[in-house]
Amino acid sequence: MTGSWRVEVFKNNKPLHACEAPAEPLELGRQQKDAGEEGPPAQYVQAGLRRLIVAPWEEQEVSRRHAEIRPMGDGRVKITNVSQVRPIHLSNQRKLDPGASCETAMPVILSLGKVGGTTVRLQELQVVEEDEPLCSLREAAAPPGAPIHARPELTTLASEVPPVQMDNLLRWLRSAMDVLQSAAGAEDFFAKAARAVVEMVGLDSAQVLLIQNGEWKKVASWTAPSAAGAPTSEASRHILERVAREKRTFWQRPAGASPSQSLMQVQAVVAAPILNRHGAVLGVLYGDRVWGGATAPLTQLEAVLVELLAGGTAAGLARSEQEQAAASLRVQFEQYFAPDLARQLMGRPDLLTGRIAEVSVLFCDIRNYSGISRRLSPEQNVAWVSDALGAASECVLAEGGVLVDYVGDALMAMWGAPQPQPDHAARAARAALAVLAGIPDVNTRWQQILGEPMRMTVGVNSGDALVGNTGTRHKFKYGALGHEVNLASRVQGATKYFKTDLLITEAACRGLGVAFATRRLCAVRVVNIGDPVTLYELSAGGPDWAARKSQYEQALTDFEAGRFREAARALGGLLGAHPQDGPAMLLLSRAAQCLVEEPDPFDPVWRLPGK
Repeated sequence: MTGSWRVEVFKNNKPLHACEAPAEPLELGRQQKDAGEEGPPAQYVQAGLRRLIVAPWEEQEVSRRHAEIRPMGDGRVKITNVSQVRPIHLSNQRKLDPGASCETAMPVILSLGKVGGTTVRLQELQVVEEDEPLCSLREAAAPPGAPIHARPELTTLASEVPPVQMDNLLRWLRSAMDVLQSAAGAEDFFAKAARAVVEMVGLDSAQVLLIQNGEWKKVASWTAPSAAGAPTSEASRHILERVAREKRTFWQRPAGASPSQSLMQVQAVVAAPILNRHGAVLGVLYGDRVWGGATAPLTQLEAVLVELLAGGTAAGLARSEQEQAAASLRVQFEQYFAPDLARQLMGRPDLLTGRIAEVSVLFCDIRNYSGISRRLSPEQNVAWVSDALGAASECVLAEGGVLVDYVGDALMAMWGAPQPQPDHAARAARAALAVLAGIPDVNTRWQQILGEPMRMTVGVNSGDALVGNTGTRHKFKYGALGHEVNLASRVQGATKYFKTDLLITEAACRGLGVAFATRRLCAVRVVNIGDPVTLYELSAGGPDWAARKSQYEQALTDFEAGRFREAARALGGLLGAHPQDGPAMLLLSRAAQCLVEEPDPFDPVWRLPGK
């Protein structure tokens, strides 16, 4: 056997370049522009020492002369830090300070300078002599999901192999189906694949090796009962590299009575690639027979069977990946949508495409959050807000709404998209009333800690909005954009001026019907929206609601007609019976102000003082 190096260079864990060179002393370092060196991956030979440029001249974390590597035989190397100031970090967590040396086995990974910066992976490549002939199937293996086509090998197998006995055929089918039906996430999935290779092909042992962080890692193995206690052999790295490079199934029959050192005691080897759905090699299904037995050499049919099993293993992994992606998507959807709607969206992702839709938008937040939160620890703050908004979220989902976003102590929700909901306004109204009805339960858990009862305020508006994924490729967020969304937010903010907990717009009120308890409060101008908006109060009702509604709306009619004294008289009577009626107090204050100031001209539209 003769050898060579394979050197792979990474920057911030991303591959930059790879090259091969004779296994002789090698120096790694940064480009020296003053010496006329080119940038990586240039190679130079100076005084019998091969030099590989692994970093450009401006990368100061790597020294001009940083590491010297010398082969020691048996797959081991001596690494010397020839830098004067920069360390070398090895994959075994050992650190080489400037001037220090160590011996280690390959493959080995070196971080030059800071960890995770410029990383070099060094591996010894073995060249197989002619006493190790390799056979291979003519075509590369097909990835999972690829179209099925006739393999050239299959057209010649009938004449090259004896007839297959029925019991052998059934045994092969049982072994293959056991792998295909296994769940890729199961603990014994890879072990079943290795066992199937042993049982189908009559090998002594088999193993599954996966490529992890550039290294071959054995994740499962199986030994035939007849070979129990026999010395185990390591997988031939040469064969593994051939399979990974060419994506074909190889089998090997060492010639003569004396196999080479890399396959000592091994009579026959077969290895098939395990591919992902993009055709990249994830690993290898590898099996062998121990040298010295009387077993017949491997055949082309057996190589095809091993490739079949490798394909079944790949299909299981691809299925598991798809199931995990689907589960992740389902969990992501259910964070925003009710479970029934989430299931529909899994089958109809086109519903998430951006479009104009008639929707109802709800905003709610915790009143006096800033004042209360100052008295709480950070842990209490997070737990309290999570509990309060979680209860509100359940009300939204119960009415088939979409949880659009959480911002601090506020929640935004929407109805009418992605699926049309003709009763979107009624759904939003019922959810809003449910949010307020659920506050006593939250206060039962938190009032003693907060020092006062918690309140939440809600605003709802209906209208046309642009709906779709309003997030980015980094974060999904299904929601709405536009004027009607901004107005809904302003309506929620107006609750503090009307001293009430739930306001809706006239557009939302039109979608409710007589089943809901509402009363018209007044027309307002909100911040950054020019046209007046008529606001309504939405209430849970009660035995005296009809009288309150009638008294207030008559006073509002008098006020808008300029009859301020009559309006004040009616509002005084209303407040005598209901002293906590916030909208009545506000309208009485406006009427009294008009009586004093006698505005001319009089504009009944009230401009809100703020958001």
